[in-house]
Amino acid sequence: MSIKAQITLRTAVVLPFVMIFLFTIGVIVFAQKQNYEEMVTDISARQLTSLTENVNKSLTVFLQEPFNAALALSHTIGYHGLYKPGETEDIQHYMFESFSNLYSSIPQLDVLGFGSEDTNYVGFRKESNNGYTLMIQDDRTEDKLVIYRGSQLSSDIRSVISGYDPRIRPWYAPVAASKKPLWSSIYANADERQEITLSALSPIFDNQSFIGVFVADIKIDTFNYFLKSIKDKTDTSVYIIDKEQRLVAHSSGGSVLSWGTDKTEKGVRLLATESSNPIISESASYVEQLNLTANKNAQRFSFKLNGERYFNQITPYEDEYGITWFIGMSIPESDLLGDLPENQRNSWIIGLIVSLIGIALGLVTFNHITRPITSTAAAAKHLAKGDWESNMPQPGHIYETSMLVYAFTEMANNLKASFNALQSQLTYDSLTNLYSREGFIDAYNKLEDKSCGSLYLIGIDRFRDINDSLGHYNGDQLLIIAASRLRTTLSEEYLLARTGGDEFAIYAPAITQKDDISLLSHRLVQTFASHFSMEAENVVVNVSIGVVKFTEQNDMTLGLRNSSIALSNAKQDKTRISIYSSEMGEASRHRTTMLARINTAIERQQFEPFYQPIIDLETGATVGAEALARWISDKGIISPLEFIPLAEESGLISDIGHQILHKACRDTASAIESGKWDLDFTIHVNLSVDQLIQKNFIQDVKNTLQSTRLPARNLTLEITESRIVDNNPIIIENMLALKSLGISIAIDDFGTGYSSLAYLHKLPFDCLKIDRSFVSKLEKENLDSSIVAAIVNITKGFKANLVAEGVETPLQAELLSQLGCPQAQGFLYSRPVPFNEWPTDLVNMK
Repeated sequence: MSIKAQITLRTAVVLPFVMIFLFTIGVIVFAQKQNYEEMVTDISARQLTSLTENVNKSLTVFLQEPFNAALALSHTIGYHGLYKPGETEDIQHYMFESFSNLYSSIPQLDVLGFGSEDTNYVGFRKESNNGYTLMIQDDRTEDKLVIYRGSQLSSDIRSVISGYDPRIRPWYAPVAASKKPLWSSIYANADERQEITLSALSPIFDNQSFIGVFVADIKIDTFNYFLKSIKDKTDTSVYIIDKEQRLVAHSSGGSVLSWGTDKTEKGVRLLATESSNPIISESASYVEQLNLTANKNAQRFSFKLNGERYFNQITPYEDEYGITWFIGMSIPESDLLGDLPENQRNSWIIGLIVSLIGIALGLVTFNHITRPITSTAAAAKHLAKGDWESNMPQPGHIYETSMLVYAFTEMANNLKASFNALQSQLTYDSLTNLYSREGFIDAYNKLEDKSCGSLYLIGIDRFRDINDSLGHYNGDQLLIIAASRLRTTLSEEYLLARTGGDEFAIYAPAITQKDDISLLSHRLVQTFASHFSMEAENVVVNVSIGVVKFTEQNDMTLGLRNSSIALSNAKQDKTRISIYSSEMGEASRHRTTMLARINTAIERQQFEPFYQPIIDLETGATVGAEALARWISDKGIISPLEFIPLAEESGLISDIGHQILHKACRDTASAIESGKWDLDFTIHVNLSVDQLIQKNFIQDVKNTLQSTRLPARNLTLEITESRIVDNNPIIIENMLALKSLGISIAIDDFGTGYSSLAYLHKLPFDCLKIDRSFVSKLEKENLDSSIVAAIVNITKGFKANLVAEGVETPLQAELLSQLGCPQAQGFLYSRPVPFNEWPTDLVNMK
């Protein structure tokens, strides 16, 4: 577990208690919240239901009283035949007496009127001063609707309306059509006041003949006062809407009509969502969104407005005369439970504050108890950083922590002594007593002036051979003598170190000039020039030196890395001395990058065989092909010259060779089976010595032939001559094993390895391939004395096939044929191509 992921002891002890406490508080709060929600939901439901029932009953009384009056009066008029066509005087007197005596106590009753089928009309309107206004249209008024200022016909006329036809009014037409008592739609009166009106309508019959309609107008605005009284007492917003969700009445006061300037809007009832009361408007919006008016049952919902939660109920209201309205209630949460929610929140806050104070006091107490433990941990941290002079922790007054502190102090003293001894071992090389790599870097970092200087990394050439031949003891003695020589040669201002098994590092301050560096480098070479005497042996060694100038960078770690790169370059240089340059670093980075890319390419199977045909020079037939490795990368085809040497050096050539062998065998088997290549077609695959010396290589070849179903006789493995001259017995053993499987073996680049004929006789090969460098030098003048002619003559005694590589011109092919070389390959016939691009014009190259 990383240090960053760890927690303190105080946290580990306190945190569970805090979490349990918070969890308990959370559960309590949650439970109280749930109980509160259940309680407020239940109370709101009860309150809303009670208020709705109250409004329902009051609305029923409000509507029934005028309707009952209309029914009674209409019955009397019809029963007693009070109406005579063109004469309304009898109805006038009867209606006035009834209105002023029987129904004057009904405050919502605004107008009583009668309209006949022959367009006569008589009615009385109650005024605010408890007086009555007479309205008549009959023969006495010359069929004009005259509105008087009093209850009698007089010259005191308020207004005259011509062309008034009661039959087309909203209160007449529905009853004339249905001949049944019912409510009118809500409309504006035709008089000068144009009040919003709802009319109770009743048909009048005389001897079962329909003669007209009796109407009792109700001032709907009067019901607003009742609704407003509910809001004043309970803070509940109440509204009544019709099926179109337009306002009928509400508790906010004000008219339910729109008095805009647009004629299409003037006198139209407001939608509930257009109410000036934001509570009613918001509640109506929910009713509209949830389509609650489609349900015949009471519906409840809630919403928040300006931080206050409101509980709502919408309840249908219907009567037998055609009214379908909806009573809406909206009551604030604060009105239901008063200060209870706020008191509850305050109690939670107080409890939390008290708990936090308790936790803080507990932390202070626990901190005092754990102080010896934390101070011990802090001291341990200082010791871990190498600060051995830090103060030791104090024991405190608790037995267990005091024992811990005493034990730690004793352990720290022992560790300090051990660390000093270990530090010495890390700083100095135990064999030569020079600085170790770490000590060398530390000593350099402690120098006051690091502005310029040079670093020399000396490596003893073939030191492993010395160890193997003389033994490790003598090898160690040689290193001791070498360290002694360096101390004697160099002054004390130079830093000396043994940084590796056979490598010595030297830092020379103030030496940066080229001549001075060259002089010191040769001086160091001369230090190792004389022989080393060890017991009865005298050993002469050679050294290589990599040099880094410190004029631009002062990082010793980077300097050692760069000097190692320069040393590797020096081992390949004749002078055995190499000064680091940025190009060397680039080459090293390129090599590292290429190695990583090669590994990735091996994983992705990006190495593919390209095929170059092998031609029989006598018949011109294509008898085989050589599979050449190509890297098909994401950026295109990469030349084998870029990756083969590096793969051979790093040991990755075995993996590449395995891919090429498997794919080449697979393609050849497929081509032979499809008839693309002949049954005796031979595929040549290059084989690295790294593959050949592997113990499981023969089994891998068997598995490849089995999985690809390629006969062994169709496979020839090519081995470069220069790579098998080490006379390794495993190589000969595996070559013989391959031969026993029926696989042919070819010696590639023959003539460049300088192998003796005696050694060549030991190799079990079937084919020799003449290197292209010899073929390119063929000329008619020296044909018989050429190297190719000699190789052709030599191979006659081996009974082996012979293939000339690098044939690029018809003349070369002709000369090879004259010398008796049987087969050839090269650009003259085809460049190496992918399997699917194999040339189809190679039927006969004669």
